[in-house]
Amino acid sequence: MGALADAVAVLKDVLRMRDDLDRLSKSVDKLATAANDIDKRLIRIETMVEIAEKRSSKQARLPEK
Repeated sequence: MGALADAVAVLKDVLRMRDDLDRLSKSVDKLATAANDIDKRLIRIETMVEIAEKRSSKQARLPEK
């Protein structure tokens, strides 16, 4: 009976590990989604800065005398 009890205990541990891996996988997916969202926002901000820089350099200026 000792070997059977050990086998059952090992199987329970394996099932717990599987649950932990599933939870971890979901967490990683959420983090990946958040990282992608942040990346997209950063790209938008960089684009806005570049557009603002181009507009400010093209503004009409009075000719020098």
